[in-house]
Amino acid sequence: MTTLVTGLADLGWQVTVACEELHKGPNHPRVHPVQTQHRKLLRRLDRWRHTLSRNRRADPKSWSIRREAATRLFKPLILQSRPEVALIDFGYNAVLALPSCKARRLPMAVHFHGSDITSFLADQGYRSYLPELFDYASAFIVASHHIARLLILEGCPADKIQLVRLEAATDGVVGVDWSHRRLLSPSVSFLGRLTPKKNPVALVEAFAIAKQKVSGSTLTIIGSGEELGRVKDRVLKLHLTESVELVPGCPRPEALRRLANHWVYAQHSVTAVRGDQEGFALSLAEASLLEMPVVSTWHNGIPEQVVDGETGYLVPEFDFPAMGERLIQLLSDPVLCERLGKNGRKRIQQLCPQGQRAIEVDRLLKSLSGLR
Repeated sequence: MTTLVTGLADLGWQVTVACEELHKGPNHPRVHPVQTQHRKLLRRLDRWRHTLSRNRRADPKSWSIRREAATRLFKPLILQSRPEVALIDFGYNAVLALPSCKARRLPMAVHFHGSDITSFLADQGYRSYLPELFDYASAFIVASHHIARLLILEGCPADKIQLVRLEAATDGVVGVDWSHRRLLSPSVSFLGRLTPKKNPVALVEAFAIAKQKVSGSTLTIIGSGEELGRVKDRVLKLHLTESVELVPGCPRPEALRRLANHWVYAQHSVTAVRGDQEGFALSLAEASLLEMPVVSTWHNGIPEQVVDGETGYLVPEFDFPAMGERLIQLLSDPVLCERLGKNGRKRIQQLCPQGQRAIEVDRLLKSLSGLR
């Protein structure tokens, strides 16, 4: 989100940021963080989001109360900043902001990502407001065709949906040259939150299969989350403590540098028990930029960035034995890894060119600001 905010500011927009995670705002003269008096309510809305992600209840009344509270934040903010258009990240935030935007007849563009059109649909209170959102908002931004299809099935007009890929970047970190990388021990890496939809336990099981065939291979898991305990238990159960490194807390630059030293990137994304799905799965794109072949699943928008057999391999969800076989294939063949990794870098550079997201969103917002 920070990259898009600064990108829009560079293109001339005055951006008022109403986001708890970006309350200080990027260091840019055209970016204005929400004022201190609104911070308390922002934190409350953020807590609601985390609560809802864990506890789906069919309670339309609770959403009505939340929308009223959100209006106390957004209405004065809109009056003060007098925006020409609102860009709302995530559908559930748009549902909360909708009354304020409608009251001011403010054009809205909403960016749907993943959970907001998958697992959150189990909350009938949230779901009951989506028709109103689909009717009022002028545009809906998605990063994959899969998310677009889910929106259409839920009732969103197809002509309001615009595909805008996320921007993948490695912040100056470059992949280790393959002439050196192939001299390192065969290795697999993962970077991201350890959540049910990323199914890190399945990755550990897949690696255990590969480890039996490729001696000396290692797995590095960078990230923390609710599945960390299960991952630790599975590593112990499979006697992999000497081969699996867990890095639960790591700043992004260091995480990318660690990633750049590995042969293969693997992520076993699935539709979680609660229905949650990935969106664009940005870590896969970042790994591709580091010239790593990707082994992942036929899940959501992942097949739109990973070309099976050309930039990596895809296996069915929950089929960790198939993932293990693909890992064996790659960890036994550094020449294949290099070829697929270089193909992957070219693929992502074409799919997610630097700066293109801000340009496309800028074009969309300019068209919407002139509608009313």
